[in-house]
Amino acid sequence: MRVVRCKLERRQAIVEIGLQKFIPWAQNLQSQDAVTAFPVNRYRALIDTGAQRTCLSRSTIAIENLSSHSKRAIQNVHNQQLHRLYFINLGFVCEIERPDGGENDISYYAMETPCEVINIADNEYFDAILGMDILEQFDFRFQKTGEFLLQIP
Repeated sequence: MRVVRCKLERRQAIVEIGLQKFIPWAQNLQSQDAVTAFPVNRYRALIDTGAQRTCLSRSTIAIENLSSHSKRAIQNVHNQQLHRLYFINLGFVCEIERPDGGENDISYYAMETPCEVINIADNEYFDAILGMDILEQFDFRFQKTGEFLLQIP
């Protein structure tokens, strides 16, 4: 079973995610001898079951050099605001539990389809918010130890 593990920090569930810029058009698909690298940058994401949508901070969007595909008025906790929309490839750094009880293996799980995210203001605690648009695809639970588990299908 693959699981993403994280600890509660300041009563917030923070998980390590990976992002890649989504490129919707086909590149040159000819056979190549060299392997093409697709780097994955790691970021800290807040698990927020009260958020309907996944969000990225403005600084994360700038670092990834993401291009907005549109704008939409979106209701947040306080009011309705205009947000830019972006497509990204999202994934998780996860542990694979070994049935023999040995040390867990670390891997990266990339979601099969790109996800649409909105921009949010920068803050010092996390780079992204994982909303229910992503979380509803996984089983997750909190443990008494303060550890949080997100089970990867």
